Formats: sequence, C-alpha cells, structure tokens
Amino acid sequence: MKFASVATILALVVSSNVNAADYGDFGVSIYGGKTYSSDIKTSRHQKYELEDDSHFGLSIDKYVPEGRYGFYYGKTETQLTAYPLNKVEMEYLLFQSAVVRPLTDNLDVYLGLQLGATFVDPNFIDSDTFFASGLYTGFEYNLGAGFHLGAEARWIATILNNNSKVTCDVDPETQNTCSWHFDNEVMSQYQASATLSYRFSL
Repeated sequence: MKFASVATILALVVSSNVNAADYGDFGVSIYGGKTYSSDIKTSRHQKYELEDDSHFGLSIDKYVPEGRYGFYYGKTETQLTAYPLNKVEMEYLLFQSAVVRPLTDNLDVYLGLQLGATFVDPNFIDSDTFFASGLYTGFEYNLGAGFHLGAEARWIATILNNNSKVTCDVDPETQNTCSWHFDNEVMSQYQASATLSYRFSL
C-alpha cells in the first residue's frame, strides 16, 4: 500500500466542508460477522493455520459530504487449527477514512483505508502490539429515524515482528524454541460483517 495514496484520501475527506446536516454529523456503528485469517509462518518456516471465527466491532465516525472518518475497534478470538488448546485473542484499533457515494436516495456505498494497531494476546506466549493497515468497503441502507443497515468487507494486514518478545535458541535440536517467533510476517485477515449504524447531529 502506498502511504502517499493513504494521505491523499485522508486529506480529501478531512478537508471537506463540514456542513453535513443532510447526512447526520456523527455515526455510531456496530459490526458482527466472521473473520477469515491467512496462514502465518515463523522465522523457522513453521506454518500455522488460524481457525476462522466470529468477531464484533464498534466504530465512531464523523460524517462530511461524500465522506467520513473516525475510529474502529474490533475483537476476535481464534485458535491454532493443529493445537486447539492454543487460543489467540486479537483486538484492533484503527483510524479509518472513507469516501461515500449514493447509489439511490436511501442506499450509499463507501470505500476506505485504515491505519492503526493489532493487539495479539495468545494464551501460550507473551502478548504484543503490531502495526496494521488495510481497506474496507460496504453499503448502508437508510431505514429512517437515523438508522442504517448494511454489510461490509474489511481487509486487515498486520505486520508480525516480535523479536523483542521471544528469545530464540539457534540450536537446531531444539525446534520448538521459535515456535511463535516472527520476523516481518504479514498476517492478512478478512472480515465479513453485518452492520447497524445510527447517525445523529449534535
């Protein structure tokens, strides 16, 4: 992802006119759905598969004409497929910004970018926080009275690098000492969500 493009879209949205009375100045959204995770590889080329599992999320956004920006919080808990007792809880805190376009009087579509962090908390090794970015898109249908129902697809790319958290033994006879050691491995996760939003003005 080119950060120049990220900065350009964020600047366009934030610098838009804030006269958003027709849209509602602010919005609170809740998300529920399923997270699909890519396989991840350790520094010793061991591959782990994470189970697909449910997630929930919450966002608070500022709406401007043809755009919105705000913060997204999400949480999911999964496990290693081959080791079901090894649980991995993940939390996401992302700044997000999107362009919004109407399809009809009551239906909007949006496309956005996100930057932030993923907090990874396994039950078998120290927790850590990693840089995350990605894209999201979806649509919202205006139900009236400020409520909007929609669906969303979100891609979260987390760069796993926990050199400071794990001490690795270089002795090849001790194969498990680096079983959860990563060096710039990118974990891709895809979230499919149903959304319910409420927009309001202050």
